[in-house]
Amino acid sequence: MLPPGPVSGAARMAFMARIWMITMALAVLAACDLDDPSTARTYVARWAWPGANTFFMSRRTCSVAVFRLKAGILRPQAPRVYDLRQGVAMLRQGRAVAFADTSVTPDALAQAVMSADLHAGLGLLASVMEPRACMTDEVAQGVHRLLTARGLVTVYDPAQRAVMLLDFGSRHAIVMRRAP
Repeated sequence: MLPPGPVSGAARMAFMARIWMITMALAVLAACDLDDPSTARTYVARWAWPGANTFFMSRRTCSVAVFRLKAGILRPQAPRVYDLRQGVAMLRQGRAVAFADTSVTPDALAQAVMSADLHAGLGLLASVMEPRACMTDEVAQGVHRLLTARGLVTVYDPAQRAVMLLDFGSRHAIVMRRAP
């Protein structure tokens, strides 16, 4: 802030330079994307074996990536459950979990998680809905189709605000993440 009264030209220039630098720093921060393709690949690699990246979009508020998978199984060390209660217990601890019961659609799983724990269920739904801004219409249609399909493994990571749909039948992984 400039002091009251007459101000020298040098003081005014220093003040304007500070304002300019703050404005530029804020502009750079506002333009930052949430993720980059290598971050998304690293995330998928915790759970499966990612191949080619076929789609990626990231903004400040969301990111979505689609990968082909090299193998049609979860990594052996990936935390997985086949029981809703176990999965919800892990989510309450803030842990990521793969819901590996492929007889349940991701949509039905989200409803069941919400019934068991409203906070975890709303987080899961938000992690699917908010990244819509980072999807093309084609990707959004594919996600919608997968949400109502059986045979998928659904990974939810509350700490990363991420949901991943693993379709081992077609060997695709879709990662959706929202900003904090």
